[in-house]
Amino acid sequence: MAEQPLRVGFAGLGLMGVPMARNLAAADLLEAVYNRTRSRAADFALETGADLCSTPAELAARANVLITMVADDAASWEIFAGPDGFLEAIRPGTIAVQMSTVSLGHVERLAELLGRHGCSLLDVPVSGSVAMAEQATLALMAGGAGADLEAVRPALAVLGSKLFHLGPQGFGAAMKLAVNAVVYGLNGAVAEGLVLAERAGIDRLRAYEVLAASAAAAPFVHYRRSAFERPEEAPVALRLELAAKDLDLIIEFAAELGQTLPQTELNAEVVAAAIAEGFAESDVALVAEYLRRDGRRTVTSRKETA
Repeated sequence: MAEQPLRVGFAGLGLMGVPMARNLAAADLLEAVYNRTRSRAADFALETGADLCSTPAELAARANVLITMVADDAASWEIFAGPDGFLEAIRPGTIAVQMSTVSLGHVERLAELLGRHGCSLLDVPVSGSVAMAEQATLALMAGGAGADLEAVRPALAVLGSKLFHLGPQGFGAAMKLAVNAVVYGLNGAVAEGLVLAERAGIDRLRAYEVLAASAAAAPFVHYRRSAFERPEEAPVALRLELAAKDLDLIIEFAAELGQTLPQTELNAEVVAAAIAEGFAESDVALVAEYLRRDGRRTVTSRKETA
């Protein structure tokens, strides 16, 4: 495999998947694409010249590297092991690169299945924004065999600027959950700080300007700025319902390790409350808008009981 030209098949053309696959196409590494919503894949194929596959099995037959970037365990399992999935046509020696945010148990199941077919798995989830995917500056967190990682390194090099090999299979998924615990903590903290400043009478844009210049100014604070400042205009980069999925994965993983994560558990409660108020399809930054509405109700309630 290492001596053969890389023929990359990419499955999952969502907000992050499209720019990632586009970078592979620009590097002349992309063989073909598959997406559950065919129209999205057809548009991408027309734009880039990549071949369009009707099923995951067709993609697996065309490629020796299979990259997946999908929403969750269920979507990933369907692509690999569902009807017309990868495993129906995958060739021995193929390396699958699972880049979605999924559970460690899912990574283990995929690795075992692929092993039966003479194939191997790398779990390489990413951290960063859509803009970072476009600029190929994502951070990649890899778990799996070093030889497999070296074989696909040319493909990973056009997806991100930092590649961390953390250990065996599952270590990439574990690190992604750890990173996301911090990201969702930041999201909640920025929302609370911003809303607090607004409630005190400070203009939202001015308040965010200070946050972005303060000790709190992590990269997240900068690349999520427009979503927090103008939530009614900014495109949805990460839906709250997917954030809820991620937070559940983090809490379940922590429970398996016997580790308490009180801040993450609270963040999960706030996200669940926002979803219950109709924000499921909204961007995660709209936790701030949920807090604004919740705060207005709380103030009204206190006035009524005063």
